[in-house]
Amino acid sequence: MMLRNITVKTVFLLSIALFVPHPAKAESNVIGLGNFLCEKYLKLLDINPRSDEKFMAWAQGYISGLSNDLMQSNPNINTNDFVSNMTYGSEKIKQACIENPESKFYTAVETAFHDIEKHQGNE
Repeated sequence: MMLRNITVKTVFLLSIALFVPHPAKAESNVIGLGNFLCEKYLKLLDINPRSDEKFMAWAQGYISGLSNDLMQSNPNINTNDFVSNMTYGSEKIKQACIENPESKFYTAVETAFHDIEKHQGNE
């Protein structure tokens, strides 16, 4: 009988644990070039400017995910501004990396994306 009480309590506590929200670590979900430090990204650009193509390809995929999330929360917003003009976006990303070389590349992409999102329609 005591074993049954322990089992019932264990199952109950485990079921509660499944429904309690747990904070997610954004870094654990980001893979690939996004985890490079901005400092390393900028050094790679100095060594070989064509390496920017790989970083911007990664950024476009990441931005697609950000855009999808944004459209889910606000279907009236046009998230194509960033993706349709990657030259402008890449300059914003580089600037974010120059200003914060110790941050991750994905953070610079997010910063640029949200900056463009804030100014959407103001130009």
